[in-house]
Amino acid sequence: MLNEDNRLYIEAIKMAAGSVQYKNLSVKNTFIDTVSQLYQYYERFQNIQYLETALLHIQAYLEMGFPYEDGKPIYDIVLKKLKTTKELMFPKKFYSPKKIKLNKTQVKSMIKKWPASSYQTMKIDEVVADIIKKVKQKERGIFYYKCAVIGDLYELVINEKETFFHDLRRGIFYTFIV
Repeated sequence: MLNEDNRLYIEAIKMAAGSVQYKNLSVKNTFIDTVSQLYQYYERFQNIQYLETALLHIQAYLEMGFPYEDGKPIYDIVLKKLKTTKELMFPKKFYSPKKIKLNKTQVKSMIKKWPASSYQTMKIDEVVADIIKKVKQKERGIFYYKCAVIGDLYELVINEKETFFHDLRRGIFYTFIV
């Protein structure tokens, strides 16, 4: 089912759903609620395209690093109605969330390159220490880290519902094991 058009839809879904974090809403819950609503539309109108759209939302959810199990009840219903399974649609090797231990080595591994330069506002070790401190202290907010040399941009989101790190250039999401 994944073609170039669907890839674009999934990226758009991730951007749209991800935007709720700016109003302190849960991205994870927004996805689960959206899939539930799409399923209700399917039930009411008997239009399979609602289920196909729900499938795109599930894939976007998994690509953002959220665990399937949290939405399992509704996700399983959608997949069953589409006559498919989680294992066929979302192989574990592609959709297992990237979970990072909150230590210097693991946190540093999320940042691809950060060359030393007088243009950098923070050294790589300072960035890593800042991320660890903010996550440990549950300092609420959205924090950005930009590599001045390469231009990579990273986003750390901490709110009462969830904490994650987003490599904006590569579209990779990480959660933390605290």
